[in-house]
Amino acid sequence: MRIAILVTLASVYAAVVVTQAQAPSAPVFTQQQAETGRAAYLKNCASCHQPDLSGSNEIPQLAGESFLGTWGNKTTKDLRDYMSAAMPYGGPSLDAETYTLITAFILSSNGAVAGTEKLSAMTAVPIVTVTAKRPGAKS
Repeated sequence: MRIAILVTLASVYAAVVVTQAQAPSAPVFTQQQAETGRAAYLKNCASCHQPDLSGSNEIPQLAGESFLGTWGNKTTKDLRDYMSAAMPYGGPSLDAETYTLITAFILSSNGAVAGTEKLSAMTAVPIVTVTAKRPGAKS
């Protein structure tokens, strides 16, 4: 009897953990940020990463399975900080807010939903928790 109860409790706990891991986090950017970020992306990033974020040759994709495979378990802050330290190629040249806006656009392009909370340079949530597309998930 005790073993059956322990097995049942373990199963319930595992189901709760899996459900929490799969449940998306609350939105971390606004629609306005994503729209403004799209314009900034098209102006500053699309010449290399392509207007549809598909990348080319050695230029990585910024949307889809490849992107989520690389960045899904990293945080929104990791992505924003990487871009602000390394992009555009040849030396970062954008203001701090523009990097945040481009991050919002990239998240939106990967299925994240906009909300009322503004993305900031300090926002740090795992990317996979805010995107609808999960690494390895079938589209």
